[in-house]
Amino acid sequence: MTEDTLAGRFLVATPLIDLPPFSRSVVLLLEHDETGAIGLILNQDSGLPVADLLPDVAPLVSEPAHVFIGGPVSTDTAVALAHAPGESFLRPSPLATIGLVDPTDPPNDVRALRIFAGYSGWDPGQLEAEIEEQAWWPTLADARAIFADTGNLWRETVKRAPGRVPLFGTFPDDPSTN
Repeated sequence: MTEDTLAGRFLVATPLIDLPPFSRSVVLLLEHDETGAIGLILNQDSGLPVADLLPDVAPLVSEPAHVFIGGPVSTDTAVALAHAPGESFLRPSPLATIGLVDPTDPPNDVRALRIFAGYSGWDPGQLEAEIEEQAWWPTLADARAIFADTGNLWRETVKRAPGRVPLFGTFPDDPSTN
């Protein structure tokens, strides 16, 4: 990862983003360069069992074994993110042993697998502008969190972020009810 890229980091949605699918989201940035950025929302569970769509790979999928909403782009496309020590990826990520695999034929050495519907994408300069507007907090990725229970991922990621970001860890889902 070079100094001018956020690839391999988490993007944490700030309270300014209050619309699905990005509200309270944590995005793993897979690519970020002068052509734009691509990532996957890690904590938006669709509730749809992977077994309903890809029964052959369902036993390999990390719990909960549901399809996750990767983002608003190409939502009819399955994207598979895997942790595999052999690194037999269709497309590696900036994080060692994590990358994209064929959702219908993942490698034999998969240790963890998550299936996403679609992905998140930003045009050149768009993500930088959103970060400048305080819509996102970039932070270091926690590779263990990618395939773990995502129910508290936003709150846990906020708590370990640098600076004043952890102060938002107790920010209510709906501030009007506070």
